[in-house]
Amino acid sequence: MLEAFRPDAQFYGNDYVYSAQLYGNDATAYRRKGLSLTRVETLYGGITAPQGTVTTPSGWWYLANGGAANVLIYRSTRKGPTGPVGTLDDSGELPVNVSVTPDRELVAVSNATSAGSGTGSVSVYLNRGSHPSAVLTYGSDLLQGEGVAIDSQGNCFWSFDDVSNPSALASIVEFNQCSGTGTLVKSGINRAGGMAFDQSGNLYYIDEAAGIYKCRRTLHCKLLVGGFGLATNLNFDAKQKHLWVADATGYIDAVNPASGNIEYQTISLDGDPYGIAPSPGS
Repeated sequence: MLEAFRPDAQFYGNDYVYSAQLYGNDATAYRRKGLSLTRVETLYGGITAPQGTVTTPSGWWYLANGGAANVLIYRSTRKGPTGPVGTLDDSGELPVNVSVTPDRELVAVSNATSAGSGTGSVSVYLNRGSHPSAVLTYGSDLLQGEGVAIDSQGNCFWSFDDVSNPSALASIVEFNQCSGTGTLVKSGINRAGGMAFDQSGNLYYIDEAAGIYKCRRTLHCKLLVGGFGLATNLNFDAKQKHLWVADATGYIDAVNPASGNIEYQTISLDGDPYGIAPSPGS
């Protein structure tokens, strides 16, 4: 397995957990001790309608900043976040989620809508560029982009709601090597949310109406845990001991990915979280 394409989510350390509050127009840095979280800072500058967020093992923090049509990049240090130190331009799109490889050479951004076509898409950034090398779409229906995840082989997975038909269900598609027209992976999801891969290449995805599903690779998906108010996004911490979940009814949950038990719940102090990312500091 190439190190450059190993998915970020499961390699986080235990220094901080970052959350993003869509309606608060802010992001929060919590210091982590065990499963306990203590708020140390709330960030506002340049943040508007943030949602999905992710960090790399070396402490680069990416935040989908929908209201400004960009992705903000911060540096996560042992003393907390600094920045933003960089920006990914996503002009004309509404970014709601982000995934990045450990070496930061490949970034995928899920867009809920586009100012041009109106449909959702995936913006792909290569070689640490600040502008998309490609914008990927799927099919001809009007789609609303939700989750995005890059697997260990450098393929992009995208979840979306089909808003062209009120009775249509949500789906997940794969873009091989983050290019092309996409292949259907999973359908029949009630309402799409965030996604993440574990170290073994198993996909975890949110159905906002049911909870978190765990797949064997990308097949044979079964409900791992339900009972959330409104789970929206998720990411693993170091050694994938816990799956951290943003519950947009005001909670941050730590889930045991083996048992599916919610082992700890924290009240979000800055409003309802729509994005979550553990971070190692640097």
